Parts: sequence; structure tokens; C-alpha cells
Amino acid sequence: MLEQHGFEPHRETPTRLSLLNCPFHPLPARSPELVCGINHAFLDGYLTGLRAGATEAVLAPRPGRCCVELRATSTGTGDTA
Repeated sequence: MLEQHGFEPHRETPTRLSLLNCPFHPLPARSPELVCGINHAFLDGYLTGLRAGATEAVLAPRPGRCCVELRATSTGTGDTA
């Protein structure tokens, strides 16, 4: 699903999935708080829908990447993404 929406997921570690692309590029340059908030809410809702309680969407802005990462929670109760 992440690939289909243009996020370009990349597993950096067994517990962290970085998103190498923001599908809304170049909008973040004009309004990063809005676009990053939308991405965060979208991915958080996606994880909720999957009942992936052991994975969380975290704001982690880095140049040239999506501002959200998916990470394993320390106290999660579901499967990881």
C-alpha cells in the first residue's frame, strides 16, 4: 500500500521503516506543518485500520524524505508494519 501511494518505503532496521518519498512533493516546501500533519494522520489511521498496535507513525523530518517513519512501539500489542 505504501508503494502504491508513492511513499517509497525502505526498511532501515528491523523496527524502523523510513519513507524515502513524500507523495505530495513539492507541497511540503510551501507548508511543511500541514503536509506532514496530513501524512502523519493518514499513516496513523492506516496502522489503526490494520490493528498494528506494535507499530506507530512518528514525525521524523529529514531532508529529501517523507517526514513520517513507521517504528515499533516499546509496548505495542499487534504485528509490526
